[in-house]
Amino acid sequence: MRKYWLIILQCLISVLLIWHLLGNETLRSEAVRVIKSANPLLLVAGFGTAVLCELLCALRWWFMLRAFGTPVSFARTCAFCGAGLFFSLSLPGGAGGDAFRIIYVMRLYPKRRLRAALSVLADRLCGLAALVLSLGFSLAFHRNLFDFDPSSHAILTAAILMLGSVVVLVLLWWLSSLPQLHALWFPFTPARIQKRAIRMGRVFSSLTKQPKLVAVALLTSIAALSVHFTTYFCSARAFKLPLSLMDIFTIMPIVETLILLPITLYGVGLRETLFEHLLGGMFHIPHGAATLTSLGGFGLQAAVGLLGGLLIPFTTPSINLSSSMAAKNHPPILANKEVG
Repeated sequence: MRKYWLIILQCLISVLLIWHLLGNETLRSEAVRVIKSANPLLLVAGFGTAVLCELLCALRWWFMLRAFGTPVSFARTCAFCGAGLFFSLSLPGGAGGDAFRIIYVMRLYPKRRLRAALSVLADRLCGLAALVLSLGFSLAFHRNLFDFDPSSHAILTAAILMLGSVVVLVLLWWLSSLPQLHALWFPFTPARIQKRAIRMGRVFSSLTKQPKLVAVALLTSIAALSVHFTTYFCSARAFKLPLSLMDIFTIMPIVETLILLPITLYGVGLRETLFEHLLGGMFHIPHGAATLTSLGGFGLQAAVGLLGGLLIPFTTPSINLSSSMAAKNHPPILANKEVG
């Protein structure tokens, strides 16, 4: 039971935040009014951008798989990503989808477990890099918008501190993977941790050997994040909110950064609270409409994730493919030499 305490706490916080948001009579009446005037065609468009985002994420991971010498086909990579997305939504915990992706690759390449794990890790690092760039874009062009509202400014500061801390930790991780620096910290760490740190640190050395694939994956990650933000723009426009695409691009890096905190389940409740403060404080959007925009965007994402369950049957390797992969991982023993 103890291992579920965090999940239970996340569920409780999500429920409390949603109850707090929707417990306001004014907010509920505003939400009802906005729903009645919603444009369903824009919600369909948002669903399309959500699908495109997941396809781009699959393409990014496909590049990383190739970078680590694990040539999975793009079609099968899409199936793995779709099934992983489904499990990340249907199972508690945020890392469930990544775990299933690794397992699926390991079924094809049993001897490449580490490469499978490193490819997912590199995929996440590309996503982090795109998020850092998007936050930098928001600060470079729209920093002044946050100065007009103390609440928005505080949220921005929290996002900068959090993302900056993550970047520093990744930088330290990279430095610790350099052979020249092993002597500085390995004497003070247990042998088991040393071995694991060296193995996981290979992600950086492997990426430096494939600069072209890394560059393409990073560009793909930026495109995927932009399309992801566009899903929330479609949600906002579907509910007739007077927001531009750049307005959504301004707040979304902050929102995506802070919902990485394991406070609520899938960010539900926290995401809506951030939308309420940012859209309300910076663009004077009514709280009910801001909450619906957030729920609409997440709902479109969740719909795509649930449909990913349809791809689970396509994650099972065929008999011919399994035998082929086994032959590559276990070369046959040579027969006796022919008699001349």
